[in-house]
Amino acid sequence: MSLQSKGVFEFGPFRLNPAERQLLRDKMPVPLPPKAFDALVVMVASRGRLLGKDELLKAVWPGSFVEESNLAQHVSILRRALRDGDDGCKYIETVPRHGYRFVAEVREVGDFREVTHVAPTADASPGSSPGPPAPADGGKGPEASQGVDSRHRFPTLNYAVGAPALVLAVLIAALAIMERPRGSAADPLRSLAVLPLKNLSGDPAQDYFADGMTEALITDLARIPGLKVISRTSIMQYKDSHKRLPMIAQELGVDGIVEGSVLRSGDRVRITAQLVRGATDQQIWAESYERDVRDLLGLQDEVSRSIAIHISKEILPVVSHRLATSGAANPQAREDYLKGRFFWNLRSETGYRKAIDHFQSAVTEDPQYAQAYAGLADAYALLGSLPDSAIRDAAMPKAREMALTALKLDDTLADAHASLAFVEMHYEWKFHDAEGEFKRAIDLDPNYSTAHHWYAYDLAAMGRMDEAVAEVKRARVTDPISAIINTDVAEMLYWARRYDEALQQARATIEMEPNFAHAHRVLERIYGEKHMFPEAIAEGERAVALSGDDVWMLLDLASTYALAGQTAEMQDRLMRAAKMSPGGVPPATGTTAELYAALGDADRAFDVMEVLYRRREGGLILLNVDPRYDGLKSDPRFQRLLQRVGLPRGATSH
Repeated sequence: MSLQSKGVFEFGPFRLNPAERQLLRDKMPVPLPPKAFDALVVMVASRGRLLGKDELLKAVWPGSFVEESNLAQHVSILRRALRDGDDGCKYIETVPRHGYRFVAEVREVGDFREVTHVAPTADASPGSSPGPPAPADGGKGPEASQGVDSRHRFPTLNYAVGAPALVLAVLIAALAIMERPRGSAADPLRSLAVLPLKNLSGDPAQDYFADGMTEALITDLARIPGLKVISRTSIMQYKDSHKRLPMIAQELGVDGIVEGSVLRSGDRVRITAQLVRGATDQQIWAESYERDVRDLLGLQDEVSRSIAIHISKEILPVVSHRLATSGAANPQAREDYLKGRFFWNLRSETGYRKAIDHFQSAVTEDPQYAQAYAGLADAYALLGSLPDSAIRDAAMPKAREMALTALKLDDTLADAHASLAFVEMHYEWKFHDAEGEFKRAIDLDPNYSTAHHWYAYDLAAMGRMDEAVAEVKRARVTDPISAIINTDVAEMLYWARRYDEALQQARATIEMEPNFAHAHRVLERIYGEKHMFPEAIAEGERAVALSGDDVWMLLDLASTYALAGQTAEMQDRLMRAAKMSPGGVPPATGTTAELYAALGDADRAFDVMEVLYRRREGGLILLNVDPRYDGLKSDPRFQRLLQRVGLPRGATSH
């Protein structure tokens, strides 16, 4: 079916009008990103039929290469919008490893020409009215061709001589102006979200450039002392969103929002941006800039001068220095760096390897480009955290080397300090050295949620669970809707034996992101420790289904069945894990050791842990805190293993 079909479909309380690009629930509009809307049209039109992932990707992103994870993200957005399953109605079925099927009953009602009155939403500002439906070309109407998004009230301006970095300078100036004495008509902005800059080039291959510029703005703004800036993970969920700004500000808990667009054409780039007060949708500042992307050094000088004029002396020494040292002299190096960050943010082995290629190209072009070395450190560190000992042994030392190279060139890069700390914690087991690096990263960039997140693991390894819980909650402050951070808050509470709090947090995370398998796995473990085995098994089965029979999810479920005394089911899940594993044998993991511990076979549990020790498996840093190891702690072999890993002997988190 064509995405431009004139047919109208009804299912449950919903009415889908592809021609008008409109989805209504009980006659009220349901906002959807353009590609999520397109995916819904394809699935509804093919209702009852299994749509393979490749088929969906080709239908929604014709002629473009798009990672499979992008499709999964848009399906997750659809499920949240449809409240899939919340009210007992199921719309989209996942067929593990294959694709999706729209399973609800659908009625096609033909052409729909009437004009539907849309009432203002509750968060609309006084006097405002809802805009027209998004154009059928996905938002690339006449306004887009002029570099203007009609949804965002940018004024018509002459294009000043400036560029992406100059946007940051003027934003900082605007923020400084807003720092008025308390009691004034407008309160100062103390928290900010930079929404994903829109790519107006019409070329999906340029998404990396818009995403990279967004991340650069977030990184630099986050260095301003006293300003809370929401991290990339949370803001990227608003890419292509049609939510009104007050609603976004409320969801993220921020005072101000920066939004804008990027139009890249050859060696020219045009940035249009505005700063808006979140609660009232009041525009504080707006401007457009056009510049040759090769003039990065001149841009840095210009930014520094703007900061010197507009920012207080207390902020100036920190901000100006970091901006002046953050760029590459070579424009191709900067291009390669942005591509590297784009692929690194995909959080997959393929993404890490592509990121390494682009970061390496950047340092080849500009051997003094500190940020590119930091990017290499990040990519190698996360590649080395994957459960493959051969990859790990090659990647982790390389991550350390790249982090040290970056810091030799620029000691103020928070991400390089954090990556070095990650290697020291996760691979070298130097927990106190890692703590020093994590603290340095956080001191340089208090808004860097990844540093807080990883530091929480370091604190947990050292048995300082109250501090670990507090630290992972700090990570959540600047990344409030990150599924993994919210899940890890629950897991840290679980390790601290605060089971009721952990249960509440895990449920809240699943309510926010129902299809996040890892959250169901953590809830499975919490229920297991509370001896609520039917609930634990149900969550484990859900985690396995959502992950597409992931080996580690299957092993976790087998361990839960072992704790519940259901050995036949345990054996079945182990056999399924074996079928999914290379060589037909489940890998040696911490969960395998836990399973043997649950069966009372301490000898085999320690045999597995010896293999993990030789591989320098990162999971061993949690020996002291994971409740499923509690049955082994009285064994002298356990205490000797703690000593070899460098963990405090005899420590508990009770």
